[in-house]
Amino acid sequence: MTQSTDRRRPCYALVNVELVQAAILPVDPQSVDSIAAELREISQIGAKLLIPGPPELRYECRISLASHRLKPALMLPAEIHWARPNPAGDWLLGCNFKAPLGNELFQRWIDSGVLNRRKSVRERTQIYVGVQLQADKPRLPAIVSDFSEGGLCLTTSEAPKNTREVCVFGSLHGEEVRIQLKVRWNLSVGPKQMVGCEFARGSDYQILRRMHQATQQQMLTEHSPAHRTANWLSPVEGAPGR
Repeated sequence: MTQSTDRRRPCYALVNVELVQAAILPVDPQSVDSIAAELREISQIGAKLLIPGPPELRYECRISLASHRLKPALMLPAEIHWARPNPAGDWLLGCNFKAPLGNELFQRWIDSGVLNRRKSVRERTQIYVGVQLQADKPRLPAIVSDFSEGGLCLTTSEAPKNTREVCVFGSLHGEEVRIQLKVRWNLSVGPKQMVGCEFARGSDYQILRRMHQATQQQMLTEHSPAHRTANWLSPVEGAPGR
């Protein structure tokens, strides 16, 4: 979903899903059919929802949002602009509200603790790790290509199948670290698979950040003039002596 360019509006907010109940309803208020959903992100102009799939949806709908911290519940007319499946069979939907949420109302949701404003941006990186797609399967080589406080993107050779949880294994200061992740989406790009994941534990973001810093430091060392000079002066194995 495209973020609004109106700087007066709050940026996207990550949702504390335990505190929000979401549902997608038909436009007709007389219809009782609804689809339970998990609210993943919200801004004043739209939202991202995770639902079981494959879905049977109309372009126009109403999104119901409720929380015990805020009354009354919201009923928001919306349009579904895109949908993307993940390996677990769930679908991530991008929805635009027909009328933007007012500043005062949206600020009340933020102040209640239901929402957390997204303050960080994704950082590009290249961290080589091993990923275990299932508990009884061997690890596959993978690369963490970017990350933020909420999660990361992996590039590997296989897609997760029938699971919403994977584990990544890396090295930090000579010790192995294990990061548990929740699969949110998967995309095939040629022979590679890009897997979008959410941290299962918030503290793992700091671990990955330290791995990123260590990777950057290693790259700086390898490309430093002193390191290149040392390698240039080192004798080549198998070269004839002088």
